[in-house]
Amino acid sequence: MFMGGLEVKRVNNLYNQLFDIDFILNTYKIIKKNTKNKNKLEKFEENLSINLIDIKDKIGKNIDKYNLFMIYEPKERLILSLNLKDKIINHMVGYILFDVLEKSLIDSNVAVRKNKGTSYGIKLIKKYIKELNYNYYCLKIDIKKYFYSINHNILKDLLNKKIKDKLFLDIVYKIIDSTNSDYIFEYANKHNINYLKKGYGLSIGNLTSQILGIFYLNDLDHYIKEELKIKYYIRYMDDMVLFHKNKDYLKYCLDKIIIYLKEYDLELNNKTIITKNSLCFLGYRFYNKKIKILSKNKRRIYKKLRILKYKDYNKYIKSLSSYYGYFKVQKY
Repeated sequence: MFMGGLEVKRVNNLYNQLFDIDFILNTYKIIKKNTKNKNKLEKFEENLSINLIDIKDKIGKNIDKYNLFMIYEPKERLILSLNLKDKIINHMVGYILFDVLEKSLIDSNVAVRKNKGTSYGIKLIKKYIKELNYNYYCLKIDIKKYFYSINHNILKDLLNKKIKDKLFLDIVYKIIDSTNSDYIFEYANKHNINYLKKGYGLSIGNLTSQILGIFYLNDLDHYIKEELKIKYYIRYMDDMVLFHKNKDYLKYCLDKIIIYLKEYDLELNNKTIITKNSLCFLGYRFYNKKIKILSKNKRRIYKKLRILKYKDYNKYIKSLSSYYGYFKVQKY
């Protein structure tokens, strides 16, 4: 397993940060903005001081049962939703993990990071294609059931190489292991979900899962950039694109990446492909010096807006405005 990237000293003194009452309160305020259940918030704020102290006392203890439910758009997923107190703790742990792990991530690992995301990924693709004079091959890699396939032991070993604070790591490990609970597998069996395995997977929907998801393949990012010498490379969670002038070299890279991923207990799905002078990525199709939103994404957004228009008109207007730039056909 290639251990590339910036070598940083293992970080200590993280655990005590979680007990700062201002940190707890500020994290609650952030979550509050995105919580739809106003009744839940009103009840929480009736005894705000007591609830904040309860959260402080709960740090380091086991997570309460998840609320489990399925979503089917844009694809089938089992969502594990935390109660408000556990969600606040999860966010706090996530913020600290972002601070610690950010230093080792490559610039073109763009998912969920500050000042990056989809818009930054599109900016990089436009830059890369232009530098390649619009004549290139693209290897697009997609990992099979990525979030459900992350090996807990491998992830813990990777974190242990970055973090020295055992008390903080113990909390992170409890979050990781929380997907091993029997009631989750009982729910999965009832809903004919056959892709869950004990010792594998992160809970989709939690902030810690987002940072752990972008960190898990960090060494692979460095391997692609530093060992395979791929100058033009972007990763958005488990979606990766490599650009090169030579198709045969990309085939060689693909073989190497497949071998590398086996060490992480991961495998590719049938969406992995090599294309010439075009690609579909981040919800867009890039071709003929243009960028166009994929039709399936356009349909999904229209459907979401139609529903929102009748449920919450003010939110509909705000969403419509934010989607305006997304719908435009862009040029290089």
